[in-house]
Amino acid sequence: MTVIPVEYSLSELVEVTAALLRRADVGAEDERVRDVPDARTLRYYQTLGVLDRPLRYDGRRAVYGHRHLLQAVCTKLLQARGLSLAQVQAALRGASNTQLQAALDDALGSAAPSPERAPEQAPEQAPLPAPSPLPSPRPLRSAELAPGVWVTLDPSLVADPDDLLRRLRAAARPGGLE
Repeated sequence: MTVIPVEYSLSELVEVTAALLRRADVGAEDERVRDVPDARTLRYYQTLGVLDRPLRYDGRRAVYGHRHLLQAVCTKLLQARGLSLAQVQAALRGASNTQLQAALDDALGSAAPSPERAPEQAPEQAPLPAPSPLPSPRPLRSAELAPGVWVTLDPSLVADPDDLLRRLRAAARPGGLE
């Protein structure tokens, strides 16, 4: 069993997140999404509420826990499946550690490493209910309308996505809306 620490600095959180994502062999389908988050990305996720606030600060150094690791990895797993950050935010809202751990275990194909706790630190708890899976994302389509202008469509909500993309590209061309 791999033992990982219960607390991380931001750089350690980036390193462990990257290692787990490499182990899960996750690659984003969208070239605009990085496969592995860096420190700046994780701070951005925190401002969006996708990643919880740090456990505490030791001076100016933020201290993160295992839940932060689970949130970071699950965020990238969902993005790799085509979800936008807003959709990831909605999917992870209210997700328990058990649900996040189950999603990570599923991505790794086996039990993922979990934090080691000394027996005196483990709180007495009633058995946890079986985790409910994270919602399955709908397949989304992203397309570049013009240089630097992207649109993402949910084909299940649009009658003819190809026609809509064609009309949007025409409108995005210079003079297209005149």
